[in-house]
Amino acid sequence: MNRRSGLIWFVVILIVSQAIFIGSFILVLQGLAGGLAWLLLTIASILEIIVIAAAAFRMIWNPLAAEFPEQELSRHASRRSFQSFSWGIVNMGLSINASTDDQYLHLEPIMIWRALGARSASIPFTAMRVTDRGRSVKINGTLLRGPKWCFEQASAQAD
Repeated sequence: MNRRSGLIWFVVILIVSQAIFIGSFILVLQGLAGGLAWLLLTIASILEIIVIAAAAFRMIWNPLAAEFPEQELSRHASRRSFQSFSWGIVNMGLSINASTDDQYLHLEPIMIWRALGARSASIPFTAMRVTDRGRSVKINGTLLRGPKWCFEQASAQAD
């Protein structure tokens, strides 16, 4: 699946899940079906989060990450947990364990996101073009935003 078709399918899934959620919300507001409507709304809310996250990872995040398979991490790498990144339209706020070594920026989604299908990536600094005062880079035309410390090596190579 290419990035464009992944985005289209993601939007379709988003619309369908929103229709189910809004339908159950209207039932609750109208007082129809009593406790059953509340149960439906609760289940719809939880399922909506799971479906939207899994769809976003599989259809948008993973095609971006697929170009950069996970590489072995150097034991001298700098590491920080729960970092915020956005890649394309997928925002991974406080949910990436990031590491840098001499060659790569390693992005590992937190365990819950990996369980829902998000893949790790090791992006070579040579594939990055630094923008926005060092807080973002362009990778094959797609913007990756994150903490400044993650792109220092890319900035050094650009100089």
